[in-house]
Amino acid sequence: MSTIKSLFTEILDIPIKRPHQFSTVQVSSKSFVLLRLELSNGIIGIGEGTTPGIWWNGESVETMKLVIDHYAAPLLLEEDPTYVEKVLQILERHIRGNAFAKATIEMALFDALGKTYGVPVHQLLGGLYQDKIPVRWALASGTPEGDIEEGKNSVLSGHYQKFKTKSGKEAPEDDARRSIRIADGLRSHSTIGIDPNGSWDRLTTMKWMDAFFDAGIDFLEQPLPPQDIDGAALLSSMKKVPIMADESLASPQDGLRLAKEKAADIFSLKIHKSGGMKNTVKIAGIAEAAGIPCFGGTSLESSIGTAACLHTYGSIPNLDYGCELFGPDWLADDPVMEPLSIKEGFIQVPDRPGLGIELDEEKVSKYIRKIEKEK
Repeated sequence: MSTIKSLFTEILDIPIKRPHQFSTVQVSSKSFVLLRLELSNGIIGIGEGTTPGIWWNGESVETMKLVIDHYAAPLLLEEDPTYVEKVLQILERHIRGNAFAKATIEMALFDALGKTYGVPVHQLLGGLYQDKIPVRWALASGTPEGDIEEGKNSVLSGHYQKFKTKSGKEAPEDDARRSIRIADGLRSHSTIGIDPNGSWDRLTTMKWMDAFFDAGIDFLEQPLPPQDIDGAALLSSMKKVPIMADESLASPQDGLRLAKEKAADIFSLKIHKSGGMKNTVKIAGIAEAAGIPCFGGTSLESSIGTAACLHTYGSIPNLDYGCELFGPDWLADDPVMEPLSIKEGFIQVPDRPGLGIELDEEKVSKYIRKIEKEK
């Protein structure tokens, strides 16, 4: 059997189609760690690491590259890639945290194994439940008028049907008013969820829950800081607008606690924040046992990471809230030969071996960070 021969990383910086406003920063490009994991049989698996920013969970593309190059790679050379759980436990034992970096390695490992066996990655995760998933677009133009116009145009064109808004840039009270204004502006066309990225407080959120309910808000995604589990349970107990856990849900242990404390009505899954696809499936299983539906979150991946998410989410039976895998549509370019696309509000799970994605080497070369080219 083949062994892991090498791990090679590069950082790519790819422009996006329009500025995107997060709770703490506005961005005009997206950075990625591209990993090539080569087996001794010559097969190369690709993985992608990306994060909304170091403000989100403490990792960045720079830290991911450092961890993979200097700490993970020496541990994994000559290991048997078919012993997936053993390989992952080696990383877990020797490297604390760094979930995004570990997820990048696991992604490349599964791509290599899928290519070795001639099967898509979802077959290695237990098989498909659905082969296409509805996609929710994030309205983050920076203004209510821009978000309303963007949402209406998307619905009328048949591209996206449902949306969410990003909050946290303004004071919580102003955020709440702005979100309701957007919901009212789209009322005859669609509905929205609200994502404050943990920037609101209990009192403000409780005060606006009735207004959110009247406005038809689909969910509040991580309204409170991740550590405020008691506050999330309080909001959930109000039975007004469903509370979605995101930043507070990274590990299976987090999922178990949230379920026991009744602190989430919906689980937002993300393969990077949870350290990989296998952990994400485990978390979804905890949610299923607790009667909690799931939502397929995004770290705004290119088609590489999006494919990994699709293989994972497509295998989860309680993914009742669809996904937000609009990364390939959000980027101005994509470093693959055939970028994934959203059609009539849905995205298809790839069915070719591995992740089902082939790199476009010319584009990779075009977007490699300048400091990388000079090495």
